Amino acid sequence: MGYYSNLAHYAREALFTLYHKRRLHLSTTLMISVALLILTAFLLAVFNTRLLLQEIGAQAKVIVFLDDQLQPAEREAIVDELQRFPAAQHIHYVSKEQARDDFIAWFHEGEQILRGLQQNPLPASYVLQLALHAHDETAVQNLVQRLARLPGVDEVEYGASWRQRFQTVVHIVAGASLASGVLLSLGIVFIIANTIRLTVYMRLHEIEIMQLVGATERCIKGPFLLLGMGQGCLGALIALSVLFGLYQMFIERLNNTLFMTFGLQQLTFLPWHMSVGVVAGSTLLGYIGSAVILGRSLRALHAAS
Repeated sequence: MGYYSNLAHYAREALFTLYHKRRLHLSTTLMISVALLILTAFLLAVFNTRLLLQEIGAQAKVIVFLDDQLQPAEREAIVDELQRFPAAQHIHYVSKEQARDDFIAWFHEGEQILRGLQQNPLPASYVLQLALHAHDETAVQNLVQRLARLPGVDEVEYGASWRQRFQTVVHIVAGASLASGVLLSLGIVFIIANTIRLTVYMRLHEIEIMQLVGATERCIKGPFLLLGMGQGCLGALIALSVLFGLYQMFIERLNNTLFMTFGLQQLTFLPWHMSVGVVAGSTLLGYIGSAVILGRSLRALHAAS
């Protein structure tokens, strides 16, 4: 019971300080929210970029565009080359008519574009679906080169280069988020520490009286530690709420762009365990910032007395 009564006392004192110094603590919470909004935006970008990269890897395929004058013997040679590839998972033939229907389904203006043409300009093709994580990039490149030399093949497409560029972007964004996370975390600790320092100086007379009547250091520190943790927690909740609002505002447009461009599925918000981690981490930073500055302030008071 003593533990819970002390915790209730700390909470009352923290709320009392928060109410009477609300302008100071409100500005501190808003600064924490802005810093965490930047950090969580990076986390959201990295999380979805990795998901997209996994989906792109799952869609790894070689597309063989066929000449309109393709001969039966040439078709058999192409199919045989595709079937002999070890990582071949599925081979799908796309006719010129199917290519036209797919183009119209993906692009709303596609039918108007094709209507003005006398004949269907889209080629037939074979689509080789590669087994996920079961193919070697060098072997696929060799296959692409062999296919390109076969009669009846107009062009061979394999998106290895842009997938590699996309993966490079993932590493850059992840590195930027890590660096910004470290800097913003230090900034949050600094902001909370200075706010607690100002609060301690504003209540210096009360703290001196508490020390004179024999209050323990834990009793003095408790409300300030709880205040710093509360500011970190509240700042994280505000940042996540704002980020979720922005996500809901732009998600439909971004999803349409991704589907139209890459045929990819929807983006997702940060999973619950990452959101909880952000709140817990910000609360911990509030505790660290408060503990560091309280230790220095109380030691200074002891030295002065």
